[in-house]
Amino acid sequence: MTQAFSALNYLLRAWRLAREKPLLPWVVIPALFNLILFGGLYYLAGSALSTWISSWAGASITGFWSFLAPVVDFLISATIVLVWILLLALFASFFTIAVQLIAAPFMGLLAERVDHRICASELAPESTGAMILRTFSRELRKTWDWLWRSVLVLIVVAVVWLIPGVNIFASVIWFLWSGWLLGVQYIDYGADTRQTSFHDMKRALRTKKVLVLSFGCAVLALTMIPLLNLLIMPVAVIAGTMIWLETLSGLPIKHSDPLAEQLTKQSGDGKIEQDHRDTKRLS
Repeated sequence: MTQAFSALNYLLRAWRLAREKPLLPWVVIPALFNLILFGGLYYLAGSALSTWISSWAGASITGFWSFLAPVVDFLISATIVLVWILLLALFASFFTIAVQLIAAPFMGLLAERVDHRICASELAPESTGAMILRTFSRELRKTWDWLWRSVLVLIVVAVVWLIPGVNIFASVIWFLWSGWLLGVQYIDYGADTRQTSFHDMKRALRTKKVLVLSFGCAVLALTMIPLLNLLIMPVAVIAGTMIWLETLSGLPIKHSDPLAEQLTKQSGDGKIEQDHRDTKRLS
């Protein structure tokens, strides 16, 4: 429960940090890029489908069935509205995956700025070109890693969905898996900035499974809100970088933040309580 609360704390702190002047350009630019790309593709796809559906009205209804013409026109108009709504939901679901690949270099630069902001240990020197190439290569590897695993999970979900009475858990399994993937996705930006290997990063995440899952599920819930999903990505990168630096990397932190102190205190209290329970069991 403490780790789940910590995940929300990190998102709140990230939202506040995103509005600071040194980080704001790295938050606004990707958001504007996402908005322009999303809006352009959404408008083109919606216009094309609307024109195609409207062409159905060209077939005039004559004779005995002519009284159905107003009904057909109404159905066509309703269909066009429904297409725009479904397109918005579709883009909100799948557009994020494409944006993560395209915007990976921007997010890598943002994670680097966050690292400079909160970590007392200096980053290894690296050119911008090398960083962009490394970040994009890492993104491709992550995509392949979750893709084949997602196929296996999808098979499990399909089997569960076919079992009466149990199929209600199919969507829950898929939601939790998607949340875990997003948790890994955004925390890895901080690990990649420190040039931690992908294998070592995943091993570290397994020590804080509840935190990673809670963080990823919270981000997933926010990405399901149209338009907000265009803005949540930079905030999630900031939060994921903070999680890596403060909780998983063991590196010294230089900033003083009331929420961070509260988070540390809660984590310490949770550990003390767990140690107390372990002592009672042994006795």
